[in-house]
Amino acid sequence: MGLDYGRMLDLLGIEAQLLIAATHDAHPDAPVWSASGRTLGQTIRHLGDLCEDALCWLGSAEVERPWELPERPELREVTSRFAVRLAGLLAEFGARPPHDPCPTWWPEQHEVRFWLRRMLHATTVHRVDVQTAAGVERTAIEPDVAADGVDEVLRVWFGYRLHALGITASHACSVGVHVAGRNWLVTADQHGTAVVGSDDVAATTPDAVVGGDAAAVYLWMWGRLPNRAVEISGDPDAVAQLWGLLQLATR
Repeated sequence: MGLDYGRMLDLLGIEAQLLIAATHDAHPDAPVWSASGRTLGQTIRHLGDLCEDALCWLGSAEVERPWELPERPELREVTSRFAVRLAGLLAEFGARPPHDPCPTWWPEQHEVRFWLRRMLHATTVHRVDVQTAAGVERTAIEPDVAADGVDEVLRVWFGYRLHALGITASHACSVGVHVAGRNWLVTADQHGTAVVGSDDVAATTPDAVVGGDAAAVYLWMWGRLPNRAVEISGDPDAVAQLWGLLQLATR
């Protein structure tokens, strides 16, 4: 059972407000400590690109003309573009039911709900980036939101995106992933990747297990926290391969 559609809509608006607030007095060239390698300004510009991309997939007339930015825009310009495009997304999501059909790039779901979930997690992760780069205290991520984010990054990115990119593992491995109330078993080999939910990951005897606080596991998978932020047991090479494949899938 995923997050409630109305709650995701509210959370997306809140995450956007937190991100914009963190840009006050921030320097656009402040580096983001994460696997993205972007600066604060580049992060917001990228998130604005994601908003425009989602609006295009949703068929919104708002993006018939892309918002052209100069080669080196000021921070207020990229922030304004993000705010306007995000507002357009919120209006689009608010006007359509969650199961309204629309194109997506994930073959398992072709509904508006896919894009709301995708943009919620993209905005949450990049809000963390911006707060970190700006030196602002990081706002906590609610455990069930983080658990849903773990599910999305595993099923959509690890389970599908790697295949779409033609990327496979260098050696076979299996990793159990667990946060409070949720468990997954991920496997990878030279032929592809797979993700299944498991009520008892321990019974499968994976090569390694990654777990801990849901928000920490979520941000670790997106390359935003180091290994010490999560609990790791078993084969470190299996965990390293999982993390490396996730960074290739999500870059």
